[in-house]
Amino acid sequence: MICKRCAAQGPTCCHLDPGHAEFCFPLSVFEKERLQDFQPNAGGFALQANTRAFLDGMGRLFPGESAALLEIFPLGKEHFRLAVDAGGRCRFLGQDGCLVPEEFRPYYCRIYPFWILGVRITFFDSPTCLARKQGGRLAEMIRLLGASEAQIRDLHGRLRLAWGLAPRPDMAAVKRGF
Repeated sequence: MICKRCAAQGPTCCHLDPGHAEFCFPLSVFEKERLQDFQPNAGGFALQANTRAFLDGMGRLFPGESAALLEIFPLGKEHFRLAVDAGGRCRFLGQDGCLVPEEFRPYYCRIYPFWILGVRITFFDSPTCLARKQGGRLAEMIRLLGASEAQIRDLHGRLRLAWGLAPRPDMAAVKRGF
């Protein structure tokens, strides 16, 4: 799989620049518990303050939903995220990629590098993503990663619900084929 090859050459999407951990995606209680069920003593979590910079980043992921995000992640409170080592590597990242089976991974990890903006599937333009480098176009990246548009939409919907965001009303029409 392409993600395994990417992990071998590094850095990957599982590697943050030192000092940027505050921008790591949040974990819902459900996602954290699912990871703990898989590896109960891994210590792979960190508490992170809900800062203005974090909320601004979340607002770019969910345009027009700043009020809901502020309610879910109030300033001055904290959320869980994946822990990283001193070099910024996720604690669950091994030489051959993620140590966690896909069904136990957080939704953000499972959907990356794809994202939904409105009803359109798009992707993060990550310079380290091997699928992005080799695929270039959305359809080719989906093929390289063994995904489908339906899976991406489903994961994004599950991520929204897990993080406490309401389902997108415009997505109901997409699922019905309109």
